[in-house]
Amino acid sequence: MSNEVTKSTSLSFDVYWLGFIKTCLRPLIRILIKQKVEFNSFQNLVRGLFVEEAEKYILETSENSRGKISSIAYQTGLDRREVSRILKGQASEIEWVEQNRSRESNILDHWYSHPPFCTTKGKPVPLKRSGKGLSFETLTQKFGKNISHGPILEALLESNCVEIMDGKVHLINRSFTPQSAANPTKIEVAANSIKRLTTTIAHNFEHQEDANFQRNLFSIKIPNENKAQFRAEITEMMRHHYHNTFIPEFEAIERNYESITVPKNTTRIGFGFFYFDEQL
Repeated sequence: MSNEVTKSTSLSFDVYWLGFIKTCLRPLIRILIKQKVEFNSFQNLVRGLFVEEAEKYILETSENSRGKISSIAYQTGLDRREVSRILKGQASEIEWVEQNRSRESNILDHWYSHPPFCTTKGKPVPLKRSGKGLSFETLTQKFGKNISHGPILEALLESNCVEIMDGKVHLINRSFTPQSAANPTKIEVAANSIKRLTTTIAHNFEHQEDANFQRNLFSIKIPNENKAQFRAEITEMMRHHYHNTFIPEFEAIERNYESITVPKNTTRIGFGFFYFDEQL
């Protein structure tokens, strides 16, 4: 970040957090973009999380519950009315889905229900690809949230919602399901890994004298042609120590403190490690 920005920008927080946010979120944003998670949905979720976490913080640090909405608004920078609406749960699940409806789903719904793109009986009309009049391009311009019709048509073709016959676009399936490269199990594992690392980081920011163990070991000496073999050897080394050292010693320590029955409201306690390869 340039010195000019640092000097001229008036922020409610330390300017170095801007770099922190960019560094932390960039890999996550890359994942979300590849999975076609729209910014509007992400923004709405983050807004709710800001209010939830601000409320927890205020309840933990203040004995005065009066003026909570104003305190949350101050802590988050959100409007008081918006904070109140989120706290009261006024945004129903149906409303949230409607607000975050995908461009593809919105287009398909209107194709079924909006003449002249459908008949009076709700039957979608085959459309030419582009041009004025009854075309997929016109449909996208009206209901596609200002996105070019090309990428949307490609997504609908991949999802088997439409097909091209006789030079026209035919709607064959109203339910749009995006093509996903990740399965639910991988998504859950990734989410928990990120959560656990960031929870450790948050603890270490607040407890410098009682920090949790957090280390990185890396090299900048490996040329690109040797990276694959280096990764293979490091991965094998990690697997070996994981199975032969960490698991047995972890279980030995666990036995010294474990309860005969699983405690209620228990928390997961442990550690994790992983291989990484990042561009400098």
